[in-house]
Amino acid sequence: MTDVSEWAVIRDEPGGRDPNKRWVARLADSPRHEQWLWKGRQQTGDGSDLALTDCAEVVVSRLARALGIPAAECRFAACDGELGLISHNVAPEGHSLNTGRTYLPEIDGYERMPAVSAEGARVGLMRRDHGYTLDAVEQLLSDVLPPPLSVDDQRAGLEASFDFFAGYLLLDALVGNSDRHPGNWALLEEDVTGRRLLAPTYDHGSALGAGMTEQNRMVKDPAAFARKGRANHFTPSKQRLVGLALDAVARSGATVWLERIALLDEHSVREAMKAPEGRMSDAATRFMINVVLENRRRLCDGNSAED
Repeated sequence: MTDVSEWAVIRDEPGGRDPNKRWVARLADSPRHEQWLWKGRQQTGDGSDLALTDCAEVVVSRLARALGIPAAECRFAACDGELGLISHNVAPEGHSLNTGRTYLPEIDGYERMPAVSAEGARVGLMRRDHGYTLDAVEQLLSDVLPPPLSVDDQRAGLEASFDFFAGYLLLDALVGNSDRHPGNWALLEEDVTGRRLLAPTYDHGSALGAGMTEQNRMVKDPAAFARKGRANHFTPSKQRLVGLALDAVARSGATVWLERIALLDEHSVREAMKAPEGRMSDAATRFMINVVLENRRRLCDGNSAED
């Protein structure tokens, strides 16, 4: 675990549900690629307990690395006695990072909506936007470069940015992350040339039932929880995470992600769940492991999207 209590605070990070986010680094003059985003634990939905958002982010980061999916590196951390995590900056020097919501209005049929309804009530930005479809994302990414390719990526035939976005959606389906709204993925834009690249995936604190109370997690059936996973922000509504991910793979032809998920054995999943003592109960660990294993089965079973 990393203690960032004495690290330099670079700047606050506005937005999202967590008001206590800030960029930190070991030194005040550290370059961007050495900066980390500190996030304290959020509360459960009913406010009765602290959620396991830090555990979810670290576990998903490890699973992404095991699958070869570009993702922000996350580590367990503490700051002034508060439990949380740090997430490594995915924007290298010489690049700006802007969310998908910045660019999607370039696609016909996508419309950004105001944050305030006609009645004056404040509503979620991402839920009000119109035209957030897989088609729209695929069109946008057609002119976008993929993240930097590794030798393994090249050997696997991964060369288009939508190939990698399909991998992000498969990761979401594997861990039950229903929060892939248009502000939760991003493009990197080179400052000099203006070239656009798909950024590594980040911000998975909603995965693995992290927001559930401990009591609820102890009585909830992990398989039933996995089957209820929905891609909440995409149109049409109520699409299954598994169904959306398999659709993206079929469009992209990036079946290598499914092949890698099929090889993800229970030992590897358990290794990804390791946490400092006291961070995660045995019940929470078992629940998260079983969610991943059930979703792996559903993704790799030909009838999984229908169950």
